[in-house]
Amino acid sequence: MALSAGASAQDAVPEAPSSMVLSGRCQYSDRVARFRHETALILCDTVSISREQGAATIDFAQRSWGSMARFSGDMAGDRMTVSRVTLRNGASFAATGTCETFRTNRALSTVSCLARAGSRSWAANFLRSRL
Repeated sequence: MALSAGASAQDAVPEAPSSMVLSGRCQYSDRVARFRHETALILCDTVSISREQGAATIDFAQRSWGSMARFSGDMAGDRMTVSRVTLRNGASFAATGTCETFRTNRALSTVSCLARAGSRSWAANFLRSRL
C-alpha cells in the first residue's frame, strides 16, 4: 500500500534516514494462536521502524524488557523483505520472510512480520493504540 497524499509525516513509514516509534500491542487472532507451537509469537507494546537508503529494521519491544525481536531487510514502500531476525537474547539468524505496514484512514495502524530460518519461525503482529 502506498502512502496517500495528505497523510501526516508522523504516520509515514520513514524513507530518509530516520525512525519512528509507536505504542500499542502485539495481538494475534485465535486462528494464528493455534500455530504458537510451530511459530514463536512475539509479545510487544511498542514497535520502532528505522529506515535508511532502502534498508530497514522493525523492532518489536516491551517497555519493561526492551527489544523482543528485530526484523531487518530491504524495504520498498510498505513492504520489507526480511533477511535477518535478531532475538532478545542476542541470537541472530539469516532468515527469509516479509513485513508489511497497513493503514487505516491514512494513519499507520498495523505492522506485521513473518520470518523463517531453518525450522524456526517468528511472527509479530503489532496494532497501534488508538489513544
